Amino acid sequence: MTTTQITGPIAGIHTYAGDCPVCGQPIMAENNRLPHLCDTCHHPLRSSRPNSPWHNVLHCLRLYFDPRGRSTRREFWAFTLSAMALLSIEGLILLILHHNHALADIPIWVWWILPMLLICPFTSVTIRRFHDQGRGPGLYIICLLLALFGCIGIACHSMGIMPEFFTRSVTEWCWAALRADIILFSVILYTSTQHRIYGPNKYGPAPK
Repeated sequence: MTTTQITGPIAGIHTYAGDCPVCGQPIMAENNRLPHLCDTCHHPLRSSRPNSPWHNVLHCLRLYFDPRGRSTRREFWAFTLSAMALLSIEGLILLILHHNHALADIPIWVWWILPMLLICPFTSVTIRRFHDQGRGPGLYIICLLLALFGCIGIACHSMGIMPEFFTRSVTEWCWAALRADIILFSVILYTSTQHRIYGPNKYGPAPK
């Protein structure tokens, strides 16, 4: 393994920080700081500078469908709180329209656009956050499946789609799945506050 010699009054200390999660090439950290991109495949290795909430959110959007690698707590919570704020605003608009009896004027599928746009980057950043702690995505996948089962079942029952299948008893199971999903989601949020595994792990180098 080769290291780069830095000239100047202060020489950088290069240490092995793990392999790139995409191409598998060794990553060298300079003074315990990762490079922004892998030299071989240009995969992002840490959040963009400056490390503000806005830049962390943009970083999650750039990795929209990419659950590989690891994410910091700051990156996870910046995106999660931003997504919750957007969904809260949408919910407030729904309440106002319902109070003014104007909700029926807007197709119901319009209100599903924002959650569907947010679910992919949230899934990616949550899995990367689990990777940062050395965990697999199993708990989140269970949570996601319960949410999809509950939401789809209740929506189909309310709109009268396949009434022979989505009966009242099935709908009760859907509500039970959503209640269990709230508990699992709370566990996921608590887990995401825990400390990372410092240094490289099987999912790649530490993001900072």
